[in-house]
Amino acid sequence: MRKVMLMLLTSVVVLSLISGCAGGGSTSKNEGSSSDKGTSSEEKVTIKLMDFKTEITDKIKAMAADYMAENPTINIEAQVTGNYDTLLKTRFAAGDGPDIFMTRAYTDIEGWSERLADLSNEPWMDKVIPSSVAGMTADGKKLGFPLAVEGYGFIYNKDIFAQVGIDKLPTTLTELKEVNEKFKAAGISSYTEGYKSFWVLGQHLFNLPFAFEKDPAATIEKMYAGEVKMKDIEKLNGFFDVLDMTVDYGKGTDTIGLSYDNQVSDFASGKTAMMQQGVWSIDAITKINPDMNIGMFAIPLSDNPEETKMPVGVSTYYSINKDSKVIEESKKFLTWLHENGQKYIVDSYKMIPAFTDLKTTPELGPLAEDLDKYLKDENTYIWAFQLWPSGIAEDFTVPLQAYVGGHFDKDQTIMELQKIWDQKVRK
Repeated sequence: MRKVMLMLLTSVVVLSLISGCAGGGSTSKNEGSSSDKGTSSEEKVTIKLMDFKTEITDKIKAMAADYMAENPTINIEAQVTGNYDTLLKTRFAAGDGPDIFMTRAYTDIEGWSERLADLSNEPWMDKVIPSSVAGMTADGKKLGFPLAVEGYGFIYNKDIFAQVGIDKLPTTLTELKEVNEKFKAAGISSYTEGYKSFWVLGQHLFNLPFAFEKDPAATIEKMYAGEVKMKDIEKLNGFFDVLDMTVDYGKGTDTIGLSYDNQVSDFASGKTAMMQQGVWSIDAITKINPDMNIGMFAIPLSDNPEETKMPVGVSTYYSINKDSKVIEESKKFLTWLHENGQKYIVDSYKMIPAFTDLKTTPELGPLAEDLDKYLKDENTYIWAFQLWPSGIAEDFTVPLQAYVGGHFDKDQTIMELQKIWDQKVRK
């Protein structure tokens, strides 16, 4: 299964991901029906939904409230949490698995596949972008509802860059160091990074050296086989160079105590010039500073500008628990979400849609606009972390935090990362 998965993932994300005719936005009221797994429309039923997109918690809850207003026989319990993976496993172990929950592409989908309902024949499935299909497919079954095309890099304050005379975005490690030195000379903090949040450090930032591999999928397959070790990753030193910069030109060892909310707050308040984040941050930024002049650029790991590209992927899906007692109601909810995707996924969540009949809009903001440029230029990398063993990013974060805190040196950190990989692969 993994070999097929790896072959499919090696295709580069291209502009067709987000192209398509305009559509969506229509409202459809769903009437209840009986089924083997459903309940009759006369009964008040509850759909338990679990999500890890904490940056849009209020938007998710507002969407759920709208659905309940249109469907008075349905109650949606929407739980949005940052401690997602641990809590999800705990709930399933306790016999309280959610009816709809968020899954990640490839490894995560494959790992949960035995618990997921087959969505292959749902009415919206023929509208998903082609690049989203492989990541949600296991044993020939399509197991997810794709949410968005996403990308990340360094988000930067254009006004602060102009203030210190930076008119060219850095595309190499040397240029990035020079930019940081200019901010230091001006008494400006380059970064506040949220390394308390595992996905900022152990998932997104640590994805970079894997994504920079000439054939990331082949490299990771060899790591599973024990033929390639962590120390063999070519751009690992470049990763540590960037990590060092975010600490040395930022909040120092205090960085490991700062969360996503902390980094967004400092950046949006103009306290720092940059932060490592993605298109999903636009709503949180504009809540604090609606008129902020921002952009996003790819993070370099070498002094070859041609290697500096932006990681882009269809990252997350909604999946349905196959043992749910409200499968049919859950399927109807996903159909409604697609039919109203322009309103919720695009306009409210500010996401680049993963459906061909939904359209991107200028209102998605400057981060989506910059991502679009990388897509048009085919200047993108895959989200290689989607091929790691499920849940390993949280484990990777521990030694990386120890490195940031000064408890491990680079060699010790790499050794600990390798131990974690070996332990996960053996399970």
